[in-house]
Amino acid sequence: MRRILLLALLPALALAETHWVQFRTGPFELYSDGNSKHARETLGWFDQLRYVLGYMLGNPDPQTTRPVRILLFKSAQERQNYPYIPPILDGRDRWNILLTSGDPIPREVLRDCTRLFLESNTGRMPAGIEQGMAELLSTIQVNGTHVTLGAPPPPDERTRDWARLHLFATNPDYYAKLRILLYNLQKGADEDPAYLNSFGKSRAAMEKEVDQHIASANYQTAEVDAKALSVERDYKEQPLLSKEVRLALADLLVGEPSRREYHALIQDNLYVADSYEGLGIIALRDKQPDEARRDFLESTNAGTPSARCYIEYARLEPDNAKALAALDKALKLNPKLAEAYTLIGRRQTDAVKKIQYLEKAAQLSPREAARWEELAKACLDEKAFEKAAQAWRNAEQAATTPEDRERYSASRVAIDQQRLDWEEEERKRQAEENERELRKLKSQAVAELHAAEAKANAGEGPAPEKVEKWWSGPKPDSHATGKLTRVDCLGRQLRLVIEGDDHKLTRLLVTDPSNLPILGGAAQTLGCGAQQPRPIVVDYFARRNAKLATVGEVATIQFP
Repeated sequence: MRRILLLALLPALALAETHWVQFRTGPFELYSDGNSKHARETLGWFDQLRYVLGYMLGNPDPQTTRPVRILLFKSAQERQNYPYIPPILDGRDRWNILLTSGDPIPREVLRDCTRLFLESNTGRMPAGIEQGMAELLSTIQVNGTHVTLGAPPPPDERTRDWARLHLFATNPDYYAKLRILLYNLQKGADEDPAYLNSFGKSRAAMEKEVDQHIASANYQTAEVDAKALSVERDYKEQPLLSKEVRLALADLLVGEPSRREYHALIQDNLYVADSYEGLGIIALRDKQPDEARRDFLESTNAGTPSARCYIEYARLEPDNAKALAALDKALKLNPKLAEAYTLIGRRQTDAVKKIQYLEKAAQLSPREAARWEELAKACLDEKAFEKAAQAWRNAEQAATTPEDRERYSASRVAIDQQRLDWEEEERKRQAEENERELRKLKSQAVAELHAAEAKANAGEGPAPEKVEKWWSGPKPDSHATGKLTRVDCLGRQLRLVIEGDDHKLTRLLVTDPSNLPILGGAAQTLGCGAQQPRPIVVDYFARRNAKLATVGEVATIQFP
């Protein structure tokens, strides 16, 4: 068995024992066992792609949510040890790109790299714009500090989205204006005003130009401003240890080969925490949650610095306290992880805290419509209608399909009716509670009167006087009389507007309508809005509220 394991590891071990070096710039790190000149030129290609895209987006330093590692093999034979790798591979703790030294960078790698930057740096833009940008930059040409855009893809891949961005990027009158368009779209502006503000032409007029551009099929290239750099000076070569290369190759998470390499590293007491994390991720992909949870726990016990490991462990941990402790650790390692805030929010029993965490998660990942949807629903549960409407609006902008966009829009439009329905229910509930309280107070007063009469008849006390004192709380310090002209509903509070005999208005706050004593007349209630003027007597505490423009808080109300 030991011999079989060693045979399986031979390709990776052989690669690890060759001479590997690394270069770094921005979010990129490049590992290579081949020609250093080719390595620097390859890294320069990605660096210039990032620079040009950053110019278009108005962001001089676009980043990715995780580092991007480029593995540049010196031969196609080495690269073929990993034949089924997608253009950009989601590895253990970073994204991975596998290339062969001296070969052109595949278009799909540059396309997906552009998408990765869009996901990490921008608000959601129309799908056609984002798709066109990815296709345009998939054919970027880089020669040191000379960068050219516009080389056409194969004829069957020249989509309208590509042609639109080709026109905007290669026409000297439009290239600088493209930044303005993209800025407006990132901020959620509608396309029509965004086009007009950027090009001084309507979207319909620009689409006609796209039609003409496609019909002419005259797809010229254009040289654009590039990053000033020297690949020899700016990209410093650093040697890599064989154990670092072993971990990097295992971190590709290519199933059984990676699992074997992780176990070998643990046996050699190398990168123990990292290896257990990698084993946990592979177990998750193999739908082995119990094994994954054990591996993630081993990694945390070994002191992993990976926030992702703590998040994955918390996701699988049924004990709420342990899960929250793990998520807190994840946020200390990386306070910008939206998923950690989402998981904490879902485990909250306090509705206000739940909304706060879900809102933070959505703000950190504004392109993820599902997070805005979850926030909107949580807000609706707490009748926070205004915040829910904004969340639906953000979900609508982040939607990637017309169907989702229409669904979010309908949910946003429905907010007003939901609010009105709830307010009507609240008014009915408060009226019923007030009526019950009124009947209770009247019953108490009658009972006290009968009790006093009984005592007097029995010779146990003086004959009762007329019972009027029905307020048993702290004594109010102010008094107002006049006519009630308006009741403003402020969420769960009310504001009374009383017009005195001198026509001066007094505004008073009812902090808890459900516990407000109201006497006088039959079934007196406080409905929202303008009132048919009626006499009112109010005892209140003189407590000003500048924000609500009230001079006191109501203690009792009597309608003469």
